[in-house]
Amino acid sequence: MDNSEKNKYVKQEITNALIALLKEKDLQTITISEITSKAQVGRVSFYRNYASKEDVLEQYMLFIIKEWENKNKSTDCSTDVLLKTLFEHLIVYKNFYTLLYKKGLFYLFRNTIKQTMIKDTILSNAEAYSVAFVSYGIYGWIKEWIARGMQESAEEIFTFLQNQSVISTN
Repeated sequence: MDNSEKNKYVKQEITNALIALLKEKDLQTITISEITSKAQVGRVSFYRNYASKEDVLEQYMLFIIKEWENKNKSTDCSTDVLLKTLFEHLIVYKNFYTLLYKKGLFYLFRNTIKQTMIKDTILSNAEAYSVAFVSYGIYGWIKEWIARGMQESAEEIFTFLQNQSVISTN
C-alpha cells in the first residue's frame, strides 16, 4: 500500500469513527483521542489531515458531493436535473444527513452547497448575492424535508419544489 492509499485509509477510518461516535454523543463531547482510538490511528494522523472535528465532516461531505457532481457531469446540466439528482443523493446518504440534522450540524451542509456552487470563482456582488439566495433556499428546503423525516421520494420533493414556482421547468 503506497502513502496515498494509506492516507486515504486513515481518513476513511477517522471519518467512520467520528460518525459512529456521533450516533452516541454530541460533537462537542467527542474528543480527538476518542476518534483516533476508535479509528486505531495516531493523533498525529488526525492533525495531519484535519483542522477540527467539523473539518472531518466537511471533507466527507465535499467528497460525497463531488461524487454526485461527477455522476452528473455527463448528463443534462439543467437546474431541474441537478436538483432532482441532489434529492436522490440525499436519499442515498439519508442516515448521514439525518444524523447531522439531529446533532445540530446541518449548517455544515449549507456551507458545502455554497462552496460547491461558487467553485473558487471570484464573483461580482450581484453574482454572490444570487449564489447566496439559491444556496440558502435549497438548504432551507432540504433542511425542512429532513426535519419532516424525508417522507417524500426524490421525485415527489422535486415536484413540490417545481409546483411552488421556485424553479423554472426546462
